[in-house]
Amino acid sequence: MGDNNYYVYCISYNTIDDEIQIMGHRDQLVFRLVYQELTAYVSNITLTYVEANYENLQCHENVISQLMKKIDVLPMSFSTIYKSKESIILTLQKYYDQFIRNLEDIAGKVELGIKVFYKLDFDEEDKEDKELLIKPKEYMLKRYERYRSRQKKVDDILYGIEEQHQVLADIAVNNCFKKPMKNNLIFNASYLVIADKEKEFETAVNEMKKNYPSYKIIYSGPWPAYHFVNLVREGEENE
Repeated sequence: MGDNNYYVYCISYNTIDDEIQIMGHRDQLVFRLVYQELTAYVSNITLTYVEANYENLQCHENVISQLMKKIDVLPMSFSTIYKSKESIILTLQKYYDQFIRNLEDIAGKVELGIKVFYKLDFDEEDKEDKELLIKPKEYMLKRYERYRSRQKKVDDILYGIEEQHQVLADIAVNNCFKKPMKNNLIFNASYLVIADKEKEFETAVNEMKKNYPSYKIIYSGPWPAYHFVNLVREGEENE
């Protein structure tokens, strides 16, 4: 506490000439640090770590969202803090080519997301199996049968969603997804979409919701392209 550090929200091209009036953490004004074609958007902060609570996360997203209205941005991870302006400039210099390449990849695009939920009763099935008074061999056979049945059920549940995912992927220029199968979340995907195609993408999601009324489908965005920034830091090449 007490030292003046610098919180970095995002990086962009050096294209904004007018003054920006955006407040960051602790009501500090966001300002720019420039290195050649790159700009880091920064605010002063006395902390070395910012707690990931709702208010702080919202502040981080708010700064980036406001800048997104004017420019393409590479979002930095929450609580990216440097001890000096010079160390930020050194980072821009060190990873200059990667920052430029990533900005080229996301230019004119936004990240959109969907989460698909479906009621799964696997916990109840496990509880029923444990309550059965049967021999160990019979128990294991029953568990195997349950596993096979469960896999078939999961495959059936995901089949239609994967088809719909392909429709969305065809609209997007890039995508990534997971199948968590946890807490009823069965599919979690992010899509990098040209901004002009955002309405087309939203229409496809609404059609997906109509086709699968038994699924809870949550659509979100536009977001900064968090899932599509590919920055390899020194020492991570072989990890």
